[in-house]
Amino acid sequence: MAPQLTQADITGLLSSPSDEVRAEIALKVGNQVDAGGLSGQERMLANDILRLMVKDAASLVRAAVAQSIANTPAIPADVAVALANDIDEIAVPFLTTSPAISDEDLIAIVRGNSDAKAVAIAGRPRLSSDVSDAIAEDGSRDAVNRMLSNRGAEIAPASFNRVLDRWQDDDEVASIMAQRDGLPLNVSERIVTLVSDELRERLITRHGIGSDLAQRMALEARESATIALLDGLDGLENYAPLMKHLHESGRLSGSLIVRAACMGEIKFVEHALARLARIAPERAWTLVHDAGRLGLRALFQQARLPQHFYLPLRAAIDAFHDMSRSGEVPGEPHFQQLILERILTQPKGLKADDLDFLLYQMSRAEAADRQYTEQIA
Repeated sequence: MAPQLTQADITGLLSSPSDEVRAEIALKVGNQVDAGGLSGQERMLANDILRLMVKDAASLVRAAVAQSIANTPAIPADVAVALANDIDEIAVPFLTTSPAISDEDLIAIVRGNSDAKAVAIAGRPRLSSDVSDAIAEDGSRDAVNRMLSNRGAEIAPASFNRVLDRWQDDDEVASIMAQRDGLPLNVSERIVTLVSDELRERLITRHGIGSDLAQRMALEARESATIALLDGLDGLENYAPLMKHLHESGRLSGSLIVRAACMGEIKFVEHALARLARIAPERAWTLVHDAGRLGLRALFQQARLPQHFYLPLRAAIDAFHDMSRSGEVPGEPHFQQLILERILTQPKGLKADDLDFLLYQMSRAEAADRQYTEQIA
């Protein structure tokens, strides 16, 4: 049971006792409020005493108040705001746990440029998306990292992207973000891109690998990682933001689509071609899975992909259909081997030694086509 205020306590308050005595009384009052069970009149009196004590000149007194009510939801809003805006020594422990501070007040504190307070807020047991957004926008690197590490933080996709905008060259920020569960797919793909760019620069500067080869290796790593993110993905609501991101960033390429097809990710192919052709995914599905040859050809042409991508894409989709009819599971190594064999044994022949080299050559050709188009536009 919380210690009760006595007449001596009240007399002591009125006679301006020492800091230590006032701190002891403040702790008693706070503990009473925290314990609950006060009558209406008793609570009003206790709240009035708290209001006086959070204005006390002695930090020892204010710290005692903050300590005693740090986990109490039912305290006056003005008391909570006063403690939250106190010196860091008092405010930081209070901000870390107090349920009595509104999101509006937390956001104002984050935007008030107090790094220690923002870091404390970022570590709260529960963090709303509005507060997380403020940290993403205005918080320091330490605050952002703590928010990303906080499993109780609700973070909107736009906030993840804002963090990447601000800290795009920071490997630690990207690494911490990558460890979050339920990361939006378009955000995951963006992290993959950042890592691949860093990989390319490392290969060139530290290991003496030529820029062309380094670019090839980074491209392959990025595209393979992007496709690996698709595991378990389903539904338009999940694919749509990824397609939008890839398209707007110029990475919804023919090589990526062919690579996805060769990995058995036909749903990705459907959505990617639908995005490029500007038609609904349902219509793209019908054209991709047309039993004849006209559907995929028409969709491919409307997507305006370079012609040299059509043959391997056709072979991959044919292999997918064959395996599906036979009950085999697309995506397994045998499926990828079957596709590779089909591509390399086409009547017209392909001179690439393996699929990765083929895709690399395709990506280079596509880049050259794009550069030429931009020059003549």
